Amino acid sequence: MVNITAIDPDSTDGEIDDILVKLNNRRTHVFLVHMSMDLGIRFIQSAEEQDMMGEGYAWILTQGLSSLTDPQVTTGNPLKGYMQGALGVRPMDSNKTRWRRWKESYFIYRFNRTLTVYGWWAYHTIEALAMAVEKAGADNGAKLRDEILAANVSSSESSGLNFSLSKGQLDQSVVLEVYNVIGARERVIGYWSPETGLVQNFSKGAKISGKYQLKDPLWPGDTLDKPPKLRIGVVTTNSFPELVNVDNSTTPVMINGFAFHVFLKVVDVLPFPLDYEFVPLPNKSRSGTPMYDDILCNQMKDRDLDAIIGDITVVAHRTNCVDFTLPYLDSSVTMMVRVENASISKGILLKPFKWSLWLILGGIFSAATIIIIILERNETNQFRFNPFLVYKIDVMENFASSATGWMVILTSFLFMLVVQVYTANLTSILTQSKMKEPSFKDENETKSSNLSVGYQAGSWVEGFLVSQLKLNSSQLKALGSREKYNESLSTGTKHGGVDAIFDETPYLTLFLSKYRSHFMMTGPNYKTGGFAFAFPKGSILASHFSNAILNVTQDVEPYRELMAKNSLPTSIEDFEFEEQSDIETSSLSIANFESLYPVLISLVALSLGLATLNPSVITRLHEKLSRNQLRLK
Repeated sequence: MVNITAIDPDSTDGEIDDILVKLNNRRTHVFLVHMSMDLGIRFIQSAEEQDMMGEGYAWILTQGLSSLTDPQVTTGNPLKGYMQGALGVRPMDSNKTRWRRWKESYFIYRFNRTLTVYGWWAYHTIEALAMAVEKAGADNGAKLRDEILAANVSSSESSGLNFSLSKGQLDQSVVLEVYNVIGARERVIGYWSPETGLVQNFSKGAKISGKYQLKDPLWPGDTLDKPPKLRIGVVTTNSFPELVNVDNSTTPVMINGFAFHVFLKVVDVLPFPLDYEFVPLPNKSRSGTPMYDDILCNQMKDRDLDAIIGDITVVAHRTNCVDFTLPYLDSSVTMMVRVENASISKGILLKPFKWSLWLILGGIFSAATIIIIILERNETNQFRFNPFLVYKIDVMENFASSATGWMVILTSFLFMLVVQVYTANLTSILTQSKMKEPSFKDENETKSSNLSVGYQAGSWVEGFLVSQLKLNSSQLKALGSREKYNESLSTGTKHGGVDAIFDETPYLTLFLSKYRSHFMMTGPNYKTGGFAFAFPKGSILASHFSNAILNVTQDVEPYRELMAKNSLPTSIEDFEFEEQSDIETSSLSIANFESLYPVLISLVALSLGLATLNPSVITRLHEKLSRNQLRLK
């Protein structure tokens, strides 16, 4: 990861100090410095004053500032003692001639210093300019420029450096030396060229090895230890080991869980390598469960951490302490309660129809019976109706009046329809009564009854229940494990337990995966920021990790496989109690039969019409129907 910080050459010493403080607060340990000598001297002096040039830091200087670390040219330079352990880069200069060695000895004797390789290039530049002026003569325009560009000084007989200004630039060697400043001397630890890459020993025929082969440098503070790795804190909650699990009994410490594996996946897709180590975070709560607010707002700084991973929920007040990544797992707060069988009421046989429908149906069948009696009496002056005749196909042959037969047919049709609907609705009601239903539907019932409510110990949910849902703090009980969840919910408030538990859906779904036959989630879902990783305020790692998390979570199939591997439901939103149903069965009303209104109206009109007909007319109709039946036979 590279954090580029630009520093204005006109910055004051105080402004440079502020920049270094910000970089140090971000746990920046490796500095690659590329700036002018004047600004570089001030920058390094400020870093020395803030104790950033010692053990635990690494300094790499580009070509311009590398000359400040050359033992032969830094005599009297105030930075000479600051740069112990620094790494420098410069063009390889291994072909010194006898003349150049004599010249350097003379410079040291006369001026107490000599020229760097850049100084010798400057020397040859003046030499090339003098030769060009001699060739150009009085013409100091285009001809002089052409002569300078054509200058090709072979200085192997003088300094050992070949020099050319072709194409308007210095045609210098492309082989660079990487060296380490150690006291009053320097030690070359490797070479770089386009052909060989970074290697320990340079040769023109070397191939790129694919791995960096360098001598071990002596870092600031006279140590061979590399600058520290990134320190990644891991919360040590084992209440739900599927999410994060730290085993301190092994060496090295074993870390597992969904959050841990997501972190490894994210690191793999970062656009830069990351050198890190895991730091298990001790609990500071009396209950033995981690206090996440303390971990994020105190331990992040006290333990000098670069990040914290685990089942950490993004909550508004925590953003004042840390920067969060995008969530790697969605979450919301909801309620979990015991399940109960729906009770069967004593009047369940009357429940299929509402009372209004019962009355209307009773009125219809009573009216139909009266009409049938009237029709039969008009025909025979006596009543001989058999109620079982409604089920006979040849019903019209059993009445003196055919009108009575038609009336019985229509009434029988309505009766059988009502019986079928009644039977179907009663069956549905009886089936529904066997299903599970929550003992409480929402938090209002727990508040009104002053029931005990549980929450996960150390969780931010405690504050949410008091400040947002307005529950009394005396109602709340901290529970530290899923076994405590089961025990407390099964016991209930009357026996020292709880009647409801509020927690985040990932925990509740993991709990229900084991105890789902006895409990269920219910009530509204209160959306949260989800589970994410935390970084110190201002850390640029947070944005890089957020981008990488998107790449991991949007690769759907591998991400679901990772969830399944850690026993997490692949879709928390679809995780429902296996016997729960959203279908409600209600009593039927007259409105449910409105499609039969025309039939009922026609039935009543026909019956009334037939009842008022002259008996002789009915007799003729009956005789005609009888003759038709005989003809058909």
